[in-house]
Amino acid sequence: MKVIAAMNGLVSSDVAALYALRYAALFDYTLCLLHVLNPSDRREEVELSMAEAEEAATHYRVKTERVFLTGEPAQAIREYLGATRTDTLFCSTRMRKRFFENSLSEKLSRLSLPANLAVVRIAHVNAVFVTENILLPIREDRLSVQKFAFFSSLAKAFTAATEIYSIHPTSRRRLATMDTHTARMLFQRINTRLSHYVNTMRLLDIPLTIKHALTGKEIDQILHHLARHDFQLMVIGGRRGSLISGLLKENPMERLFWHTPVNTIAFYARDKK
Repeated sequence: MKVIAAMNGLVSSDVAALYALRYAALFDYTLCLLHVLNPSDRREEVELSMAEAEEAATHYRVKTERVFLTGEPAQAIREYLGATRTDTLFCSTRMRKRFFENSLSEKLSRLSLPANLAVVRIAHVNAVFVTENILLPIREDRLSVQKFAFFSSLAKAFTAATEIYSIHPTSRRRLATMDTHTARMLFQRINTRLSHYVNTMRLLDIPLTIKHALTGKEIDQILHHLARHDFQLMVIGGRRGSLISGLLKENPMERLFWHTPVNTIAFYARDKK
């Protein structure tokens, strides 16, 4: 089984490859360093980045391999994934006015892929070396097994503490009339529904906290929470063929990726077909 890091010689892809490396090390998977040849990237810079990733991999005893493809990048990668047994593809996304506009990560997120896709937004380069706290925001109790497995795997790989931040969409009028008892009962029901995830984390010896927020502005609430707490990584869920992340009606991927003060990974579960 392989974990693939798409590389282009930029710092953002170098850091995304380090996340891929730690994930691969956890499961003893091969780390595949992949690049699709194109005129905009210098091959020598890509190979230098690959060499640095290979050196880092020796410290974790992870086997590596290099793969160079040709053709339209998204399609070439999809064809390669179809021919290999791949767990997850890690791909960085660049800072731009519109994050996913015509980028490789945007194209991959809209394709049906036979592997998980992890789109990595780097806010702080050095955070990958000191990942101690990881945040997973969800809407109420909406947490898929695939997303939880990825989240818990990263936590285990980095020996990090975790937090599930349960967002409860609430109108201002309802919030103004809600009493403490009603809010407490709502949170208790969510905690009960998430109890099997709590038990799993306990078995994995991963510290987990569940927190709640009542808000009518989900994105603003998440960004506010990130600004007030010490997280080095956030994991959010994605849906293939959409910019929507499982939270939210407004364009969450773009807003969160643009404004996030911490490194963020958008996780897209493999296509079930």
